[in-house]
Amino acid sequence: MRTTESAYPMQVLTSQELGWDNIQVTRWPTPQQAISKLPGSKHLLGIHCSAYYENYYTIHIIPAGEPVLCSWGKASLYFLLIELPPSYLERIARESGFLKEGFIQLERKSYVKDPKLLQLGLWMLEELQNEGRQGQIYIDSLSNMLSVHLLSHYAQVSRGAVVSRITTNQEIYQTIEYMRENLDEELSIQELADRANLSLSHYIRLFKQQTGHTPHHYLIRLRIERSKSLICQGEYGLREIADQAGFADQGHFTRMFKRLTGMTPKQYTQEVSGNRIITK
Repeated sequence: MRTTESAYPMQVLTSQELGWDNIQVTRWPTPQQAISKLPGSKHLLGIHCSAYYENYYTIHIIPAGEPVLCSWGKASLYFLLIELPPSYLERIARESGFLKEGFIQLERKSYVKDPKLLQLGLWMLEELQNEGRQGQIYIDSLSNMLSVHLLSHYAQVSRGAVVSRITTNQEIYQTIEYMRENLDEELSIQELADRANLSLSHYIRLFKQQTGHTPHHYLIRLRIERSKSLICQGEYGLREIADQAGFADQGHFTRMFKRLTGMTPKQYTQEVSGNRIITK
């Protein structure tokens, strides 16, 4: 098991070196840190624990390729991120008889209260903390149970045109990745449409269909998430963060941040600092 250093007292634990073929499990101090590292090609299950009590958790289910845009809340003890390849979920669906034709469409869900999902996640966290002591058969069993539960409660079978759906997602996904990689640059919607080989009007319409947001609004939200991640690192001033996240100036950064989060960057920084003190 690999541990990585963090600005927080809690270490990041990851299953990357434990040989878990079908699933990746990582414990982060906060969801903001976790989402700054995501590739976007896997189904995501996030369990956010904000206190050591049974009801102080929320579960978020995010299908592969969809934007990771959630209001995570202020307090955080830890954030457990479980990543599932779509091919693995589809294989379990076929082996279990859930899928005979078509393809699996995982539903996006936020703030789920599901005791069974929570328990499966906690068993995986325990095995992660024990460095995979129970062996591959045990984690495979947990992965299978998790997949079957997701299929039974949070997925549906679609018999539509799977090829065109994947192509559409890929066009939008590629421009989203381009946004992520160039947040500090001045990006135009026309440039993004050109990269997707679509007309401007068709790109905007397709983008909103796939993400629920216009390209401009999505870009702003990505920049806010990047700025949150930089604030959590505790290494940069707000003016430098505004520049790295691609805002025109600090005033623009402050206005957009407050509009989307309900607090100013300075207030958010104070909240993050307070969480650091609490978790020590």
